[in-house]
Amino acid sequence: MASAPRKSKRNEIVLCFTELVAERGYDEVSVRDVAEALAISKGTVLHHFGSKEAILEQINNDYMRRRLAEARDYLPALDDPVDELQAFICQLMLSQQDDRAATVAFSREIVRSASEPLMAEVRQLRDEFSAVLVGILERGVKSGAFADVDPRLTSLQIFGMTNWAWTWFKPGGRRSAEEIANQFSRTVIGGLAPGATREGAEAERLATMVGAAMRAHRPGDI
Repeated sequence: MASAPRKSKRNEIVLCFTELVAERGYDEVSVRDVAEALAISKGTVLHHFGSKEAILEQINNDYMRRRLAEARDYLPALDDPVDELQAFICQLMLSQQDDRAATVAFSREIVRSASEPLMAEVRQLRDEFSAVLVGILERGVKSGAFADVDPRLTSLQIFGMTNWAWTWFKPGGRRSAEEIANQFSRTVIGGLAPGATREGAEAERLATMVGAAMRAHRPGDI
């Protein structure tokens, strides 16, 4: 009988730290907390990462790489800025549901990520992801699909609307992430391109594409 795959201690540490930061916030989590939760020594944690800050960097780096990989999966299949924008909004909300702990951990510490030297690569990845949304908006404005707005300012509006959803959105609550994404799309796209938001089967098609991309880039079992 084949033995079960050996679990990666590094991945266990990342997952545990992610969940603790999502629950308590970075400043309230110590290396000792992680070691005790996993029944390992503090030295084992430090052997893999060297510092608490390095674990947070790994969480945020992995998080942004997943979001970029997902967008690069589903966007090439779309050629309409309205479809692209609605799918992107859907991705941002589905991450609040299907990648919950990492999304909350990332969002809690977004200010820290914006300034600390260790987070330089995370900032670069975040800029790349932001540029995806700005590009969608620029194409929409240029083609006439959207009103003549400032794409960068509008991108901040959309990220602000979705990135703080962790403070009030509850997975399994009255409204699903997909339902909220569709509502957000109605108000955002309705303002940019009145009457153009996708409804019913078309909205479901976009959500299905994004969901498939997210499942393809979900962290593997540890």
